[in-house]
Amino acid sequence: MVELQSGNAGDDDPVDVEGPVAPKKQVQAAIIKQIPGLDGAAVAATTTPSDDGETAEVEQYIVRRIFELSKPERTYFIAGISLIVSQVISSMTKYYTLFVAATAHDGEGNPQHYLDEMYTNVSRISIGFGAVSVFMGIVWFVQIYSFRIIAEQLTARLRSLHFEAMCRQDMGFFDQPGHSTGALTADLSTQATKVVMMAGENQSRILQSVFMVLAAFVIGFVWGSWQLTLILMVLFPLLLLGMIHGHSSMRGEAFADNLAESGALATEVISNARTVAAFGLEESFLAKYDHVLDTPLKEGTREAKANGLINAITTLAGYSMNGIVFYYGGYLVHHGAIDFTQLIRSLMAIMMASIGVGETAGFIGDTTAAKHAAASIFKVVDRKPAVAADGAKLMDLSGDIQFQDVSFHYPTRPNVVVLQRCSFSIQPGTTVAFCGPSGGGKSTIVALLERFYNPTAGKITLDGHDIATLQVRWLRNQIGLVGQEPVLFSGSIADNIAHGIADSRWTNEEVQTRVQAAARKANAHAFITQFPQGYATPVGTKGSQLSGGQKQRIAIARAILKDPTILLLDEATSALDVESEKVVQDALDSLLAEKGRTTIVIAHRLSTIRNADKICVMSGGAVAEQGTHDELVARGGIYSTLISSTE
Repeated sequence: MVELQSGNAGDDDPVDVEGPVAPKKQVQAAIIKQIPGLDGAAVAATTTPSDDGETAEVEQYIVRRIFELSKPERTYFIAGISLIVSQVISSMTKYYTLFVAATAHDGEGNPQHYLDEMYTNVSRISIGFGAVSVFMGIVWFVQIYSFRIIAEQLTARLRSLHFEAMCRQDMGFFDQPGHSTGALTADLSTQATKVVMMAGENQSRILQSVFMVLAAFVIGFVWGSWQLTLILMVLFPLLLLGMIHGHSSMRGEAFADNLAESGALATEVISNARTVAAFGLEESFLAKYDHVLDTPLKEGTREAKANGLINAITTLAGYSMNGIVFYYGGYLVHHGAIDFTQLIRSLMAIMMASIGVGETAGFIGDTTAAKHAAASIFKVVDRKPAVAADGAKLMDLSGDIQFQDVSFHYPTRPNVVVLQRCSFSIQPGTTVAFCGPSGGGKSTIVALLERFYNPTAGKITLDGHDIATLQVRWLRNQIGLVGQEPVLFSGSIADNIAHGIADSRWTNEEVQTRVQAAARKANAHAFITQFPQGYATPVGTKGSQLSGGQKQRIAIARAILKDPTILLLDEATSALDVESEKVVQDALDSLLAEKGRTTIVIAHRLSTIRNADKICVMSGGAVAEQGTHDELVARGGIYSTLISSTE
């Protein structure tokens, strides 16, 4: 019987989400919804060169989607906006008071009379300014706090979504040249931070500058000279465009690609520091790293020259605008069209507008970089894995496996056929071994069974059901894999064995009991208890504190704890020395002796598969021979030749 699983890509994400974490994931899923009319393809357009450049539609989509992600913090946003308005009004009051004090006069045109009166009320005015200062301090605190909360929450949310999307991808995604470990890690740590440049304090300052510019126009039209303010409105867009262009990021996709490449190279060298030191490769990798950085250096130099020229032109335009306003203002005063007070107030408006534009333009480059970073994140988030995540679950699984005319090539090597019309069957509860020359497709069979990839042709069935119709998470929970190079994670020995547990309903005591039982079956308990910290011993990065045989036995214990219906052993002993191989092989033999489990063994050393129920010899991407050890030796074919060469 088949229990259909509701179609939801999130249900089978490799990152397990249980208990209190689930509501947060649901909130993220709700606020990441697509905006109608656009999809991930539109986002991808922002990361690739185009004759027309980035369209306004795509840019608006990115901005709207970022704000969509910030919806849970809208209360902070409203509070921040309200305080920005209050701050601008307070700033207007301060500037207006200063200019009125400098330009006011009595009916006879004598400003000194007003200044004398102002001096007599200096205490009252000082108290007023003090009160405004206290108010401004409180406003600044709450405003910065509100927008910082928005920024921090958005950063965490973006990183979580980005990482979740990476974990959801098929193996073909990670095989792509631009998706090395270093490049993806660098993206995960930096892209979200860049996106936040469009929000948070930058957003606060941009909005504050916009309100300040609007306030400047109000002052100019209402209390100043409408003629001068109108000139300002005509010249203002030219100045604004120049300043924005001068601060915009001119760095192209090559710049980001080279930075990602340099990060990937650095990660590779650091993670393999012992090998680099052993072969004296420091200078070689340093030269390669410097070469990779040449493109960012050239891009930065070109950008510096362009920005310098644009800033020079913008500065010239700004001073020219001031000169035009002064000249025309003097002309209007001379002919009696306005008085001196209106001229000063108009100049105050120009000053406020210039301050607003100057502060805004400084963040435009950050905003441009934020859009590119957001496009990069959303491109991964919106990418649909080639391996469909949702599907059905089988109520009772026996472990019957059928390969029916399966052909396959890796996505990054479309011209290299790995499997060609490969067919074979595996009966439930039997042990089937695969051997043959390197490159024959043995490990690819394991990858296809795990659904790391989809076959390019043919069909793979499990108990008569096409595995393409099964839910990926459920399928992988039925399979235990022990590879040639065991992968251990930072943490304790117990933590690494416990990764094989799919049932979160067990208590900590039950988990520890099962972990130790699995370790005993894997012949690992003895060496684990010799460590001072026992099962709490840290394994180090990638298990660096353990020997190869010890790591392999922990990997076997992890597979035993999982108790899978199907067990895959991909050359599990080929990288071990003779002594370690014997201990590990004993653990594997006890595991294989358990009845009812379907086992597939990929073997390099033929002595380890003599007792298999069936041996399949791979050659040319297909099964060339199959049978028991004795049958294949008697046949005198490829297997017999391989046996003879190892004796």
